Amino acid sequence: MKNIKFIIIVAFGLVSLHSKAQDPHFSQYRMTPLMVNPGNAGFNYNLRASANYRQQWKSVATPFSTSAFSFDMNTSKKKNNRGSIGVGLQFLNDKAGDAKMGMTQGNINVSGILKLDEKSKLSIGIMGGFGQRTINYSALRWESQYQNGAFDANNSNGENLGSNSTTFMDAGAGFVWSYGKDPGYITQNNGVKVNFGASVYHFGLPATSYFGSTSEKMNTKFIAHGSVELGKENTNLTFIPEFYFVQQGPQREILIGNVFRYLINEGSKFTGFVKSSAVSLGINYRVKDALITSVMLEYANYSVGFSYDINVSSLSTSSNSRGGFEVALRFVTPNPFAKGYRARI
Repeated sequence: MKNIKFIIIVAFGLVSLHSKAQDPHFSQYRMTPLMVNPGNAGFNYNLRASANYRQQWKSVATPFSTSAFSFDMNTSKKKNNRGSIGVGLQFLNDKAGDAKMGMTQGNINVSGILKLDEKSKLSIGIMGGFGQRTINYSALRWESQYQNGAFDANNSNGENLGSNSTTFMDAGAGFVWSYGKDPGYITQNNGVKVNFGASVYHFGLPATSYFGSTSEKMNTKFIAHGSVELGKENTNLTFIPEFYFVQQGPQREILIGNVFRYLINEGSKFTGFVKSSAVSLGINYRVKDALITSVMLEYANYSVGFSYDINVSSLSTSSNSRGGFEVALRFVTPNPFAKGYRARI
């Protein structure tokens, strides 16, 4: 069993060293707006700050961990302005496996937002960034380092390894369109809100080879995403069907599902002593990979979300169906429960 585990670890290591790199991802993609689309900068809220953490494959090997932070805002101070500019910053850090193969990246996002009419608007955004990929070769074990069944790190691994770090420039672009019809009052709950967008990242630009090869580049990534908020009239329940599609080289991710949002408390309109709150339960399916369960708690301007991936792919035999855990935090202004504001989705 030790030999089998050793072979699996080495195989994954070699594949990672010589294949085109793929991006890390979050199951709660709606909580990582700038990773999904540069057009989201300043589009959904006047100001937004998000923090995310994900850990996966702990049941199979050394866990993969990903953390992200983003901040974006709308620069316009006029409520009825036909056009405005959105700006955003995003930081991402990813570590994988025993060799701590990782990526650290920082991006700047700028968007132009146009109000099409009283119910819809369009945003077109661009992204530029700088990143670094790293690996710790000393943490890897090779067959030549085992002699007489014992491992000795001082033995030569006999491998021609590349640099332990490489840097790259990055770019992306995308658009987001939204339509919103608000209810007459918050508990009437008969509004309709639609959100759709598409984006492109990398453009085949980043050369991420540890061996200095300019021919090995990160695959261009294409994303399409959308959601619809449908309130059940005169109840506290809202249905939010959604989809998320990613194509990056040969790798494809399709996520479909529904979020059930329940308004717990409308909040006091005049004193502000009682804050609005809601809870959301989500069930999504990542095609051929995982069933994703999630819960989000919203309290005034603050939100916290938890999700867990239940692995249903062929790897479930080894993972015992355990995939990844995620937590996300968010702060927004103005209060998203305010009448007439949630149409900005």
